[in-house]
Amino acid sequence: MSVSDTAVAVAAARPLGAPLVRDAAPADYPAIRHVIIAAYRQYADLIAPDIFSPYLADLLDVDTHARHGHLIVVESAGRIRGFGAFYPDASVQGLGWPPGWASGRALAVHPDARGHGVARALLAASERLARESGASVFAFHTASFMTDAIALYERLGYRRAPEFDFDMAARYSRFGAAPIMSIAYLRQLAPERAACA
Repeated sequence: MSVSDTAVAVAAARPLGAPLVRDAAPADYPAIRHVIIAAYRQYADLIAPDIFSPYLADLLDVDTHARHGHLIVVESAGRIRGFGAFYPDASVQGLGWPPGWASGRALAVHPDARGHGVARALLAASERLARESGASVFAFHTASFMTDAIALYERLGYRRAPEFDFDMAARYSRFGAAPIMSIAYLRQLAPERAACA
């Protein structure tokens, strides 16, 4: 299962300047970390540093994401502008997702690339991988303060799943702090149709 399996065909068919989705390689890790930091930096003042720091460290743990998932990058003009980790087994994240579901993690789009289809490309690639892995649902969390991301997910038709929400402050052992909600979204996936022979 690979995003790059179809990258050549997709690259030939995509419009000039459209983002290119591909598998990440270890050589991409510094650029991935740069994108994550740039994407999440704007939230640093919205939550307490003792919560933001472990949250960001969790997102930046590309090695763990690679061990349990599949790393995807989006390139635009030859530079990595987006990143997402696809988990074929959502339950390994320890966030309450049931076995049989797939999930996304650490979705990040560089601020300079927002509004150019990078997040849509990451989500579409993740959903395709989820279908290929046989998952019935593709799910992910976002933070309640990420209002632009929430608006995008709702425009794209993702459904809220509040039963899977959790308090980030409690997750990062900051008990007694005001709750900071990580809110869940999901999409039920139709089984992938067999290719016509």
